[in-house]
Amino acid sequence: MLSKKEIIMLKMLYQNRNTYTSSKQIAKQLGVSDRTARKYVQGLGLILKNHKLGQICAKQGQGYRLNITDQRSFDRFYTEKTNTRPTAADLTTINEANDRQYFVLNQLLFGQKPVFVDDLAADLCVSRSTISNDIVEIKQLLKPYTIELKHRTSQGIYVAGSENSLRHFIMNYFFMNRLQDNLYAFSMYKHLLEGIAIEEIVIIVLDTCRKYFLKLSDFMIYTIVLHIGLAIKRLQAGFEIQLHPQEANLAQEVEYQSALEIVEKIRQQMGIVLPPEEAFYIAIHLKNKLVSETIREQIDLDDNEVKQQLLVVLQKIDQETGFCLAEDPLLIDGLMMHITPLLQRLNNGTSMENPLLETIKKDYSDFFQLTIRHFSDVPFFAPYKVTEGELAYLTIHLTAAMERLANQQKARVLVICATGIGSSQMLKNRLEHELGSKLVIEEMISYYEISEQKLAGIDLIISSIKVPDVVLNIPIVTVSVFLDKKDIQKINRQLKQYKTKKQYRSVLKQRPKTLSDKERELIETSFRPELFLWLAEETDKEAVLDQLLTRIESVEKRAVKEALGKQLALREAYSSVAFSDHLAVAHPIEPITNDAYAAVAILEQGIKWDDEHDQIQLIFLLSPDRLGQVELNKISQLLVPIIEDESFKDALIASGDFEHFMECFIGYHLGTHLSHM
Repeated sequence: MLSKKEIIMLKMLYQNRNTYTSSKQIAKQLGVSDRTARKYVQGLGLILKNHKLGQICAKQGQGYRLNITDQRSFDRFYTEKTNTRPTAADLTTINEANDRQYFVLNQLLFGQKPVFVDDLAADLCVSRSTISNDIVEIKQLLKPYTIELKHRTSQGIYVAGSENSLRHFIMNYFFMNRLQDNLYAFSMYKHLLEGIAIEEIVIIVLDTCRKYFLKLSDFMIYTIVLHIGLAIKRLQAGFEIQLHPQEANLAQEVEYQSALEIVEKIRQQMGIVLPPEEAFYIAIHLKNKLVSETIREQIDLDDNEVKQQLLVVLQKIDQETGFCLAEDPLLIDGLMMHITPLLQRLNNGTSMENPLLETIKKDYSDFFQLTIRHFSDVPFFAPYKVTEGELAYLTIHLTAAMERLANQQKARVLVICATGIGSSQMLKNRLEHELGSKLVIEEMISYYEISEQKLAGIDLIISSIKVPDVVLNIPIVTVSVFLDKKDIQKINRQLKQYKTKKQYRSVLKQRPKTLSDKERELIETSFRPELFLWLAEETDKEAVLDQLLTRIESVEKRAVKEALGKQLALREAYSSVAFSDHLAVAHPIEPITNDAYAAVAILEQGIKWDDEHDQIQLIFLLSPDRLGQVELNKISQLLVPIIEDESFKDALIASGDFEHFMECFIGYHLGTHLSHM
């Protein structure tokens, strides 16, 4: 049983699991000394380790970070101990290859210190071999840009390539998709950044930061670019910023010199003259960490306290509106980046004018009133009088998040027409007018333009001509270019089915748009005919597992049956491995076999697995390799649709033999990436 302080600390580490939390922060939260806080950390870490749930990683000079190794079991433990259920958006720890690659590339391209494999493994709480595998993938990402990944004993790993190549890769990998996604969220303020070359500002900021060796994340650069865009609009609207003399102490800092250069480059390259005062606010963003520490001293608040108070506000808004703002990391990061300099302005008795204030009050009064109602009572604003203009900036963040959420719920539609431009435009206008709140038209094409690339990511096809749906494997609605009531009813029926699929799409995580050659190879090497079992006769759980374990031992060619069996029993002692009424995925807590195996048993008659599951027909026994070189967790991700898709489950049960099982399993995922993703 956890003590009250251990529960508080568990919540704190969980909520900040993507960053390190210092012992000083923990001590302050618990109301104890640093030394006592470290003892509590050691105690909680031991409990998590004994329960095989995870570990608390310690890093000198940074603090502690929670690393979860068994998410399902941890969720149950967390819910039981804290009476709080983790949300789907909470399951974002860095444990997938794509996330690790992103982290490594961020360190290589934005970090200003040597990058060593062992340090990366420690930071991410994974093995050295896992990082080495990620580096192989990173080399492939860099190859098209003629960038190499090199290594020196004293320098660690580093990127080598021309500045233009590095810039091209950074722009494409880190910024353009994110900028486009987030600027789209501001579509309600199209005039806000209209006519401003965002890409050019990104390059200016990027080049200057690299020149001055400033270590910034991609999100911070995005925020600075957005700030500069707003600054240009404020200037165009005739507003100026009056700065408090206390901010003059930034003038000697490298961040301020960088900001001055950014302002000068904008003048030279874009012909836009920003006043020198703007450089102070750009410098504040560049020096956000120091500003946070200054504010901490001035108002006795640290970032964690501000974030916790912010989350409380967002949760109250969620309760009122039905949105999930408290689960939106982009919104939270954006607000934190904005609130930090805002608190400094308030502390200095200054404010920033908002050229969009009247527009927001007029066109988005509900959102603005929502902001005033909830943020007026937040504790970190209590000592100050916050102007409507400053609150309106917060409204922009909130409305952008709500717009993102709304667009995430819209179906992505491809419209197919005959070649007539007039009829195509007529159908597009009718669709946007009648169903604009439910769908987003990605593209209008003719039938002869259909390709796999055009279909990637499409949820629904609306066509004015007959198209064979068997070929495309995507839901199709055939309509008239005039889009009458019957057409709208047909589209609404398909959209209703689409929304049902959206409810569980987050479970699928980040699945690719096509089944890659590497994933297909993983499936074909992990599943083997000698590890496949199809039983028509009546049997029981123990007999099935015994046969699967015997087969794995035979393939492994050494005695592993007993040890692997004990590991399976130990894993199930913590929580059931039956994930639905018909599916069980057995797996050990610790790897036993030298190679990775995926053994399968398909039962024509269901068996009792435990008291709550008496009709299990699909059993997967996943045995990861001891060196962790095979990403067997990807196989478990591919099993998720069995829980949600009855037809897929039934097809697997009816497969009868290994050949048909593989045909069904691989075929489903090749088709699913087009029809469901």
